[in-house]
Amino acid sequence: MIKFLRGTLSNLATLLLSLVLAIIIWITATQTEDPTINKSLQIPIEFVGQPADTIMISPAIPNPTVLLWVQGRASIANEVQRNDFSATVDLSNVQPGEQIALDVLMQQSEPDINIVSQSPEQMLVKLEQLVSLDIPVEVDIRNEVARGHSRGSESYFPEFITVTGIETEVEALENALVTVTLNGDERETKIVTAQPIFYDAQGQVTSARNFQLSSQDVEVTIPIVESADFAEKIITVDLTGQPATGYRLLSVTVDPTSVLVQGRPTQLDLLSQLRTEPIDITGLTESFEASATLDLPEGIELDEITEIMVKIEIEPFESTQTINQLIEVQGLAEGLEATLDPDTVRIVLFGPSPILDALAPEDVNVTVDLFGLEAGANVSLEPEVTFPDRGLERRSVEPPLVTVQITHSLTLTNEITGTLPITNSANLSIPLSFNDDDGKVLGFLAVDMMPQPIMQRTPIALLKQE
Repeated sequence: MIKFLRGTLSNLATLLLSLVLAIIIWITATQTEDPTINKSLQIPIEFVGQPADTIMISPAIPNPTVLLWVQGRASIANEVQRNDFSATVDLSNVQPGEQIALDVLMQQSEPDINIVSQSPEQMLVKLEQLVSLDIPVEVDIRNEVARGHSRGSESYFPEFITVTGIETEVEALENALVTVTLNGDERETKIVTAQPIFYDAQGQVTSARNFQLSSQDVEVTIPIVESADFAEKIITVDLTGQPATGYRLLSVTVDPTSVLVQGRPTQLDLLSQLRTEPIDITGLTESFEASATLDLPEGIELDEITEIMVKIEIEPFESTQTINQLIEVQGLAEGLEATLDPDTVRIVLFGPSPILDALAPEDVNVTVDLFGLEAGANVSLEPEVTFPDRGLERRSVEPPLVTVQITHSLTLTNEITGTLPITNSANLSIPLSFNDDDGKVLGFLAVDMMPQPIMQRTPIALLKQE
């Protein structure tokens, strides 16, 4: 019996040892094929449970994160992403004005991954109470309006700006100031939109960057009217005569367009405008600029001496003119002739009528450039049209292309001496041929000879085509 027990215990020990060795071998093999690795991830922190009407002052870093180190088998760890983890900080028990360290709580969706460490493990948090207050708007108008005008009481909207922010900062605000600076030339009601600047009770400027404002701008309306003994009157230019024939009056401008005058209120009310003394434009052909004098009614005078400049623009009427012009040949090589089809073009010019009326036929030239063309050429060319640069423009040329044919020119060259018998005919006509340098017959020429009383040698000229 004892021997049996000893054998059983020995077998059991062997079995256990084999099992341990098998487990060790399995773990070693597993580590070799799928080793355990470490991996780091940046996980964004989410703040939850923030009490209503509070603002987070700390942490000041926007979108804070926690650095997470995890461990697991490579086949799993390599597939893990930061979306598999979440980091939260619970703010539900934080009191406004209190700074407290809160735990950063981690959660994971992959159970086979171990979190080795995280940084930080806690986060310093501070909340402040949010409040809203109506801050009064004040307006500061600087400088004066134009002479002869007065400024009424300004109005503005809104009169209060609701400011929402940290309680201690909002309660320190005293007012919102809008400054409007006049340039001293305003003659009409002025409307200005400006951003207010916030001040505290000590008169120090306070930044509004951390505030929520009900309105970013303030609209200020400043009434401006003429004083009783002053009035702004427009200026009208008094013209006499007409420009020269073929010209017209294009425009009349005056600078300044109005002036400030003084006088009795009743007289100023009856005066709608001021006129200049007459300006004669009879027979003018050009624009000009000159100073003018105002024709002021009795009892009315300028508030200050002002130079009145009048600019009068005169321009010619514009029309078209058609010109038929022969085409001139340029660049034709010696010994060549050019035949143009057609040899005349029709040109339409547009511009000032007086310039067109004075345009002579020789002022317009039409040419074709034949430089480089050889005998036998048959080409279409665009004629070049030139004319004086006096504000004229070419509207059309018909035809736009002309056909040019290049041939050899005909000249008197060889001389033939023949013996002609006496004849009773009134005229003697002899057909003669003319050849090129190679002896090729190019054509025939009939030569008429007058009868002679005796036989003689008569030179007869032949035409040769070069």
